[in-house]
Amino acid sequence: MKKFLWSLISFIIFLVFITSSDVASISDSNYLTIELFKRETISPEKQRALMTLKYSKLFRRDVVIPLVNEINLDFSYYGLITIGGQNFTVDYDTGSPDLWVPGIQCNSSQCGTHNKFDPAKSSTFVPSQKNFSLSYGTGTVISGYEGQDVVILNGISVTNLTFGIALVDGFNTIYEEDGILGLSRQIGQISNPGLIQKIKEKKVLNHTIIAFHFGRYKLKTTDKSFMNLGGIDVNAYIGNIVYNDLINQTRYPGTWMISLHDIQVDGISIGGINSSALIDTGTPAIIGDITQVSKIHAMIPGSNFNNNLWRVPCNTSKIVALVFNNTSYKISPTELIRSSNQSSSLCLSTIQGGLNGVWLVGAAFLSNVYSVFDFDNLKIGFAESKVF
Repeated sequence: MKKFLWSLISFIIFLVFITSSDVASISDSNYLTIELFKRETISPEKQRALMTLKYSKLFRRDVVIPLVNEINLDFSYYGLITIGGQNFTVDYDTGSPDLWVPGIQCNSSQCGTHNKFDPAKSSTFVPSQKNFSLSYGTGTVISGYEGQDVVILNGISVTNLTFGIALVDGFNTIYEEDGILGLSRQIGQISNPGLIQKIKEKKVLNHTIIAFHFGRYKLKTTDKSFMNLGGIDVNAYIGNIVYNDLINQTRYPGTWMISLHDIQVDGISIGGINSSALIDTGTPAIIGDITQVSKIHAMIPGSNFNNNLWRVPCNTSKIVALVFNNTSYKISPTELIRSSNQSSSLCLSTIQGGLNGVWLVGAAFLSNVYSVFDFDNLKIGFAESKVF
């Protein structure tokens, strides 16, 4: 009888905890798997516009890469989220800190046909008198007002999370997804603390980590993409995960920035690497230091530089590898190229120049590895990704 009463009391205490907490707890022994969807192919000028909007401060002002209609970039992934009982698709983006979705008041010319948040349909919505505008580096492109509501990420419920309701959406013709869920460590203009930080504060998960497997569709069309939250899927990678400490730097505080130690082509170092790499799940390509990018392509026979773009033979078998923490991670030749709409033996390289001393490493690399972003220990881990 005493055992039964103690169990009952424990259960009541647990109920009180989850109803009084901002975050509903889940079992420490489990982790969540969230399916990701691959964005439909978008034109390269739109993709370039997105990257410029997001990272203009990283780009040298005197360098422009005019991507043209002949080539498509198709490496971006997004997933589902619920805000105030309403479903949205969002880019799970380690390169930005804020959560925002379009609002019902946004007209079609500004927000397109995206799903729009309707405060009248949420009994838990708390309005705010505060407006926001996000420039992503090049002037105001996202603006609206803030509010608080219950946000659910595959079963984890976070109450009173501040998010943006966009009335002007400068990305509406670029994004297939509705909005962005920022997963960086930066202090957000809107979401401070952000969703993952709030989950971390309430100690909902045994480990506050997120991990990504981007499907390698060119190798196997059925390979699925997913994000793990709170744990690591040991079946998603080969070998061991090697971790990299985040760089303690003030230029881009709160970003997932690590040291890039070397770049190799067929195992041969290009030399002269002393760079930082910002690891960004919301960017499809790899943009790097112009001099180093030139060295890479000089070691790929048949490469061509024209109109500020690097192209490589569509049938190249050369293996480019990025070296982090003395561990080499290969980029499959299928991930190094993009298909051309013209009858040509050359394809756009996924590695392009445009930065000065910094590398922006997106899905063209991350699709080759299982990547782990550790909020607890401030590390990023990589291991060779499996193809399912």
